[in-house]
Amino acid sequence: MPQSGLKQRRGTLILLISLLMVIAVLIGGGVGYFAERKDQRAFLLSLSLVPLIPLLSYILYKKTIFPYVRGLEDSNLELHIKQEELLDTKDDLFIKFLGIYDANHAANSPRLFSDRLTEVADITSRVMEADACFIFIYDKKKDELSLAATNGVQVGAIGRVRIALGDGIEGWVGRKLDPLMLKDFHADARFQETPGLALDDYASSYCLPLFVYSNDALVGLMEVFYRKIKNFTDEEINFFTTLSGLLSTTVQNEQMQVELRKMNIELEQWISEKTEEFRASEERYRTLVENASESIFLLAENGDVVFANEQAAHLSGYAKYDLLHKNLLDLFIDPAVTREMFAELLQGRQVFRHGELWKANGSKVPVAISAVRLSLMGKQFIQSVVHDVSSEARLEKLLKEKDREIASLKGRLGL
Repeated sequence: MPQSGLKQRRGTLILLISLLMVIAVLIGGGVGYFAERKDQRAFLLSLSLVPLIPLLSYILYKKTIFPYVRGLEDSNLELHIKQEELLDTKDDLFIKFLGIYDANHAANSPRLFSDRLTEVADITSRVMEADACFIFIYDKKKDELSLAATNGVQVGAIGRVRIALGDGIEGWVGRKLDPLMLKDFHADARFQETPGLALDDYASSYCLPLFVYSNDALVGLMEVFYRKIKNFTDEEINFFTTLSGLLSTTVQNEQMQVELRKMNIELEQWISEKTEEFRASEERYRTLVENASESIFLLAENGDVVFANEQAAHLSGYAKYDLLHKNLLDLFIDPAVTREMFAELLQGRQVFRHGELWKANGSKVPVAISAVRLSLMGKQFIQSVVHDVSSEARLEKLLKEKDREIASLKGRLGL
C-alpha cells in the first residue's frame, strides 16, 4: 500500500478512536449522572447504551484498525523484500566490480597475450554466468575476425575459426559496431553456421564489439552464450560494456606493441645490412686507396688529416701515425694555397692547385693537388690527391735549358 494511503487511514483511525472515546465518556457520564439523580428511566436508557461501546469498538477494529495493521504489515513486508532486492543488487554490483578488477588485472598482466585473453574469457563467463565466452581479434589486412580465446570450451577452434566481417552475427556486430542480444540466435536471420565452431547446444547470445573510440578502430569482439533462454539485467549489460571498453584498449596496445617490435626488428635488420654494406664499401675504399700510386689524404673540413695512405707517408717522409696529428696547412710551404682551396671546396667545387710540400727532413717537393668534398656516415670530409711533380719540374727545367742553348746557337750562326 502506498505511504500516502497509510497516512490517510491513520488520520481517519485517530479521528474515529477519538470519537469513540468521546461517546464512551458521554455514555459513562450519563449513567453516573442519572444514577445520582435517581432517574430510573433515564438511568436504564443510558445503561442500555453501554453495550454500544464494545460494539462500536469491534466495528472500528474490523473496519479500520485491522486493515490499517494489515496495511502496515504488507508495507513492512514490501519494504523487507525491497531491502533484500537492494542487498542482492548490491552484492551483484560488488561481484561485477570485482570481475572488472580481475579482468583488468588479467588483461594487463605481464604474461603471454593469449594466456591473458583466456583468463579474461574465464572471468567474463563466471561473472556473466555464461556457458561459453569467445574473444575474437580483428585482422585489418584480411578484414576478418579470428577466434583468439575461449573460457576453456572448443579450444581446438582457437586460431582456426575465421569470420569475414559482415558474415553471420559476429560479422554483423563487427561491421555495424552495435551490440546484439538475442534470446534465440538460431532464429535470427543474421545467424550463419561457422565451420569449426559448434553452437547447437546454445540458445541465447550477447555479442559486443571491441572498439576504440579515440581513433575509431575495431580491434575485435566478445561474445557469451547460454544453453537456456537468457534475459540480461542492467548490471550484466553495464559489466559487459565496461569490460569491452577495457579490453579494447588492451588489445589495441598489444597490437601496437607487436607492430613496434616488428618495426624494431626490421630497423635492426636494415641497420645491420647497411652497416655491412658500409663496412664492405669502406674496405673496398681502403684497399683501393692503400694500393693507389698517388698520395691520398682524407681531411676533416678544418684540414686535419684523418687518414693517409702509404704513398702519402712516403711522399711526406712522415709515418702514417704522425700524419694523423697534422693539418694540411702545416705540410705546405705556402698555407694560402690550401686556404684558397678550402674556400672553393665550401662552395661545392672541385679544386686543382700547385704548391710545394714540406718533407719530414726539411726538404721541399713540388706537388699538384686535386681535392673534392665527400660524405661518409653522414659527415662531410675532403679527399685530397697529391701528385709529386718533381720529375715534371726537372724535365721542364731541362727543356728550358735546351731552348736557351738552341737560341744561343742560332744567334751564333746568324740564323
